[in-house]
Amino acid sequence: MFKIVWIKGQSMMPTLQNGERVLAWTPFASRFFKRGVIVTLSHFHIHLPAGKQNHPGFRAATAVIAQERAELFVKRLVGLPGDTVRIPLSRLSPHALATVDSQAVRRGDELVWRVPAGHVFVRGDGLQSNDSVAWGPIPFAKLSQLVLCRFPSFQRIS
Repeated sequence: MFKIVWIKGQSMMPTLQNGERVLAWTPFASRFFKRGVIVTLSHFHIHLPAGKQNHPGFRAATAVIAQERAELFVKRLVGLPGDTVRIPLSRLSPHALATVDSQAVRRGDELVWRVPAGHVFVRGDGLQSNDSVAWGPIPFAKLSQLVLCRFPSFQRIS
């Protein structure tokens, strides 16, 4: 099944821009989900209480998780079951550092996660991204589709 997905936000910049459209495909086998591909996934968004969003000591474990329907996210698949994911602290925004998943282990100047069986690790390409850094590894079943291509943006034509 194919679907047109609108990109909302800047978490995949510079690869995908806010307002762009992409074509996504639902694969018939999980083997199509490989490291480096861009995927869509359904996940509950973590809402930080007002006033805590930029607080350096605030942890995702104490965030309020919305009980509304899951949102559709577009992210890059960076870790498969059994992988060890390492992210340098220098590649994280202050917001991401304030909301790091409690499963992360700090080793020197990087954060490390072990991706358990049946889970994956996803990241946005942009510095400002709500992803597995805050959520931790997510169930493989949350992955929906592979992004195949982007549609031309007529907004850029002058």
